[in-house]
Amino acid sequence: MHRLSYIFPIAAAVGTMLWLDHIADWWWAYLLCVVVAEGLLYLAIHRAARQREYLSGYALNVQHHEPWVERVVYTESYTDSRGNTRTRTQVRYVHHPDRWLVEFNTGHEADVTQEVYIHYAELWGTDEEWINPPHMNCVSGGGGQLYAWNEVYADACTTTYYGLYVNYIKNSRSIFRFREIDEKEAASLGLIDYPKLHRSDLEGDVVVASSLIGEGYTISDEEQRAIQLFNAFEGERHQIHCFVLLFDASQQSLQVAMEQRAYWEGGNKNEFTVCLGIDTSKPQPEVVWCEAFSWCDVPRLESAAESWFIAHRQLDLKAFAAWMHENVALWKRKQFSDFKYLGIRLSPSRTAIVMLLALLLAALIVGVGYAIEQNQPIG
Repeated sequence: MHRLSYIFPIAAAVGTMLWLDHIADWWWAYLLCVVVAEGLLYLAIHRAARQREYLSGYALNVQHHEPWVERVVYTESYTDSRGNTRTRTQVRYVHHPDRWLVEFNTGHEADVTQEVYIHYAELWGTDEEWINPPHMNCVSGGGGQLYAWNEVYADACTTTYYGLYVNYIKNSRSIFRFREIDEKEAASLGLIDYPKLHRSDLEGDVVVASSLIGEGYTISDEEQRAIQLFNAFEGERHQIHCFVLLFDASQQSLQVAMEQRAYWEGGNKNEFTVCLGIDTSKPQPEVVWCEAFSWCDVPRLESAAESWFIAHRQLDLKAFAAWMHENVALWKRKQFSDFKYLGIRLSPSRTAIVMLLALLLAALIVGVGYAIEQNQPIG
């Protein structure tokens, strides 16, 4: 459906040239308008087709950038006393405040508070390094300090953030498409939503429990930390992001894992999701069933993980994270370019947005033509 949007700017240009007398002399301007409009639509469609995925990494260092002043030269127009339009060059000075940030192994940077900067500087205990961050047109100030990670695994600062990729399966009518589950049905089944990330937080949850698990069970910080560390150190190297989803085995059977997979539409391209049905009535929760899923062509890691939990009934995610480090070589991410033959399909809401953009561009082309016609000399 969204492909029809490409027709609107072309139809508007051709129709306007046939309708208005003087437009034929301006064919080059109309051709330029159509090319620009088609390019904007192409970019909009491909941006709308991209889906968020979760990426992780570990900090290489924390930095403090000191305040600095930027000299900005700009040109402005004004009207002189005789009514003539003139230009003049002006200079202004912009003050940039302190900045604290973390640089990660993936190339990602995140702004943090001064308290976070001091925490890791003291935790790592490495020597302070003086740095000179590049600042365009800096006339005063600048400079800064850097503390490198001490390369102690347990002291690592980890992060999870959003990336974007083209998901050819989403909204397709292929055999890979899962049945649709709305939020109401998901809540009744006790399914789990994707954890939300906030810009103020470096990390997000990777171990998540179903709402049907009683309040007596809580996920410990150590369990979260264990899987987060795995994602941080193996995420970029092996293109993997692990989620562990916990369900109440007394109310939810293995079938709920199939429903969870459908609710997440199979997961994102780099995701390895482990669904565990646990018995929380015992002092140490026990694993009753396990089902893992991903888009891998050969589910070797899925089968190995399921076998591991069968052999280790007591829920110990720290031990599982250690096992994942040792066996991550079993993972080979599916190349989503293999699905390119399915083409791009947008959701109804995104299709509506693209069609509206196409109509606006078509209206703009008609408006340009009408303006040209009105400014032509008579006769």
